[in-house]
This record gives sequence, structure tokens and C-alpha cells, in this order.
Amino acid sequence: MARKSRKAVVEQQPEIVAAPAQIFPTAIYARLSVENSGKSEKVDVITNQIEICKSYLADCPYLNLVDVYIDNGRTGTVFDRPEFNRLMNDIRSGRIKCLVVRDLSRFGRDYIETGTYLERVFPQIGLRFISIKEHYDSFDTDGSNESLMIPLQNMINALYSKDISRKVSTALKAQMEQGTFQKRNLPYGYKWNDEHTNMVIDEETAPYVRLMFQWKIEGLSIPTILDRLDAMGAPNTELRKRQTGTRKGDGCSCKGWHSSTLYGILTNPHYVGDTVLGRSEKAIYRGIKSHNVKDKNEWIVFPDTHEPIISRDTFQKVQDIMNTASEARQTKMMQSEEHRAALVNFFDGKIVCADCGKRMYYHRKKIDKDKRGRWYAYYECSTAVGKRYEKCTTHYLRQDKLEPDVLAAIQLQVKAALDYDKLLDKLRGSSGEKSIRDQQNALITSLNLKLNSLSKKRTRLYEDFADGILDEEEYTFAKKSYDEQYADLSRRLDEAVQRKTRFNEAMSADNKWIKLMKSVSTATQLSQALVDEAIELVRVHAGGSIELVMKYGDIYALTLQSIKEVQEAM
Repeated sequence: MARKSRKAVVEQQPEIVAAPAQIFPTAIYARLSVENSGKSEKVDVITNQIEICKSYLADCPYLNLVDVYIDNGRTGTVFDRPEFNRLMNDIRSGRIKCLVVRDLSRFGRDYIETGTYLERVFPQIGLRFISIKEHYDSFDTDGSNESLMIPLQNMINALYSKDISRKVSTALKAQMEQGTFQKRNLPYGYKWNDEHTNMVIDEETAPYVRLMFQWKIEGLSIPTILDRLDAMGAPNTELRKRQTGTRKGDGCSCKGWHSSTLYGILTNPHYVGDTVLGRSEKAIYRGIKSHNVKDKNEWIVFPDTHEPIISRDTFQKVQDIMNTASEARQTKMMQSEEHRAALVNFFDGKIVCADCGKRMYYHRKKIDKDKRGRWYAYYECSTAVGKRYEKCTTHYLRQDKLEPDVLAAIQLQVKAALDYDKLLDKLRGSSGEKSIRDQQNALITSLNLKLNSLSKKRTRLYEDFADGILDEEEYTFAKKSYDEQYADLSRRLDEAVQRKTRFNEAMSADNKWIKLMKSVSTATQLSQALVDEAIELVRVHAGGSIELVMKYGDIYALTLQSIKEVQEAM
């Protein structure tokens, strides 16, 4: 295509805005709270949040939308949300460089944790954070009044959340006490009448409830009853809700019966005809998480409100059986308390099955036929013993075997760290290190020059379009090409800077892995403090072999790689 002449200059040229120096891979985060989820039929609140964010991004060509993260029906008072966790993983991996939300309350209502993210976490990892409603952009803050308003807004969001919780909790409590509260989910064995005003017996599932109580009176154990229900093809509670349409989905993933469900049915007074409310409690404004209320005096009971499935005499017999069994367990636990207290689990939350990734259960057990009453402890895969429908191969490891192996592995790492520390002292300032640093700096400088040159080309491209030298189709085609080149160069620059940063970290005298190993070098026995300080995770393989993941393991790998690169460059 022949280039048009630029000699004909229009007298009043439009203002030329320089293209931003960096393109940010951007994410949108949207959230809908538990209190509001599913209550709006006319307005799709989640969609509105996303559209507002997309409209904002349309005016910001330097913000390139990469992904949208949605937590629907998740409270803002906690940050353990599925999509938020996925977002943070993408941010830490470098996939996302900018985060956009409609307003701060969508990000979170806990002002302390929200403030921690905005003031510490995000600045440290270089994330740009934009909240549209508050006109907040972390790249524009400088300690001014605008940025100082953010913590105050977070506090307002937290107070608002607690106020809503207080009002909802108070209203529900009043409805319960007045008898006007209507349960959304009926107990297994019941269904709504045609007028949806009262519960009536569901003749398809009530027989299973009667069998549960009968079998328990006959002395059957919980696992045996569960096996019988599965063998009979009795639909469990979740599957039944889907069959009756009270929950969506076909229930294919609702596998069989579980002990907690059976226990809940066997202890539920609803089956004698009483309506019992307040068996569980949750109140955000008081800092109370959802939990079962064990004190029956705190329950709100309305007797004889519906037709019973079992008699009061049958129900009481089952309660007596279960209470007797519970008291026997408590007595046994008290008798062995001293022995069990002597066995301490140093790896709580840090030991998993290497095959399925699930946690390992910690068990204490008396040695059979030991006259002195000695005990031992062992770890076992939770899916091998604790799950009825998720079986793993046997993974078993005794504590007295695990602890010496872990200590030996730590001491081996300590020896390696001390050796590498001496080697790093010799390599720092060497010709090999200087050569690598020169290469890194040259690459970063070259990429920056190419980015600046490309940025100028994009600016001239806009000038040509504004001057009428290029039509819209030509401009769009050329801009797309430049944008792709710019994104590729930006990615390569990020990778080069990260490589340089990692190299500096590995070669530094403050190498975190080496400092950690030095701090534990005098340890001669395993302790809780040593495990907490040095160990990230223990994976147990079939047969009892272990794989130890040490803290700063990534720095360890970088150290080995950097030493190899320096030696090769010498």
C-alpha cells in the first residue's frame, strides 16, 4: 500500500495522547454475598458488576482483560473463596498484573485483611489495584487524602456487613420464637403439603428413617447401617433434594450415605412430630461461625406440629443407646489421656498422602499385649480409612520411624547449605558472575529500547489516524500487530527481570535458604519449633518412604542453578 503524503497539514490538529508505557494483563473480580445470592430475579447483580468493569476497561487500552473471576454466594468477611484463591494464584504466577473491582466491598468487607492486601501484599508483588466506585488506582496513590480514605472505606464495609448480619440474625431469631419461621430444607422423610404450609410424611423415604431407628435399637453400628442403606439403594439426603426439585442438578455426584448424616437423623426430634429451631447458630456481627448448638435448653421447640414418623419411646431408646456409647468413649479417652498426651503430632496440617494428596490421619494406639501399657502413634491416609467412597491405597507410617527420617533429611540439607555457602563466597565477584550479570543487563536494556521504540511507533500510528493518513481499517490492522509485539516484548521483559531478581536472590549473602539452614544447624532432635521453622510439607508414599518439602525449596533450586551457570561462564 502506497503511503499517503503527510505534507498537507491540518491547521488545528487533535491533541495527541502518548500511549502508556506498559500493557497490564488485567482481571475483573466480582462477588455476590451469601445474604443476596439468588434473591434478585429482575437484576443480575453479578453481570452488572462485570459490565461496569468492562466499560471502565474499554476506556483504558493499556489494561488488557485476561480473565474474569466470580464468587457467587460468598461472604466478603472471609477471603477463603474458590475464585479468589484462583485469582491470587494467577497473580502470584505473573499471569495477572492488574485487578479491577466495581467497589471495595466486592473485594472484601474485613477491613483489616482488605487493608493488608491493598497496603502490603499487592504493592510487594507489583499488582495494580483499581476500585471504580471509589476512584481508586494504586498507581496514583502517594499518601494523599485520597489514598488515606481507603482504610476508612474498608472499615465502613466491615461495619455494614456486621450490621446486616445483626439485623438478619435478630429477625430470624424473632421469627423462630414467634413460630413464623419456615424452614427451607425439610428433614429427610418429609415433604411439603400441596399448600406448602406444613410438612407431611414422604412415604418414599420415611420407611428408611424407621429402619434406621429400628436397626440402632437392635444394636447395629453406624457403619453397618450405612452399608445396609447403600445396599438397599436408599437415596441419601442430597440426592432426594434433587429428586424432589428443591435443589438443582441430577445428583450423580451425591454418593451414598455418610455417618454424619445418619447421626443427624438419629438425633433429630423432628421425627417425633416436634419442630425444633436453633439447632445451629451463625452470627457474623458477633464473630460466631456456623456451628451446632449442643445445649438443648437453647433450642426453640414447638411440640406436635406435624405427623411423627417414629414414636417418642423409640426416639428416646435410641438417644439412651447413643448417650451410653458416648459416655463409654469419654471414659475410655479419660483413662488413656496421660498416655496420649505423651505422643505429640509435630506434623499437624503438614503431612499428606503422596498419591491422592489428602491429609494423613494421626492415630494413637496401645501396643497389644504390652503389660506396661505402652503406646505408639502412626499416620494413615484419610481416604483409606475415613472415606466410604474415596479409597486410596494403604499409606501407613509410624511416628517413631517418621521423625528420625525427617531429622536426618534436615541435617543433610544443613550440610549441603554450609558447603554451598562456602562455594558462593568464592563465586561472588568472579568473572563468571560478572559475565552473567552483563548478559542479563544487556538483555533488559535491549528489550526496554525495543519497547520504547514500539511505543513511539504506536503513538505515530495514532497521529496518522488522527490526521486522516490512515483509515480505520488500516489503523486497526496495524495497531493489532503493534499490540501483539508489545505484549510479547513485555512478557519477555518480565521474564528477564524475574530471572535477574532470582539470580540476585540466589547469589546474595542473605540467601534465605542458606540462612534458614544455618539457623537450624545445631538441632540434634526433632521438635515442634524445628518443624514449624524448616518444613513446608511431608508426603508419604506407599511403603512408608517420605518426600520432604523444605521451606525456601525454590531458593534452594535457584541456588543450584545459579552456581552451575556461574561455573559454566567462568
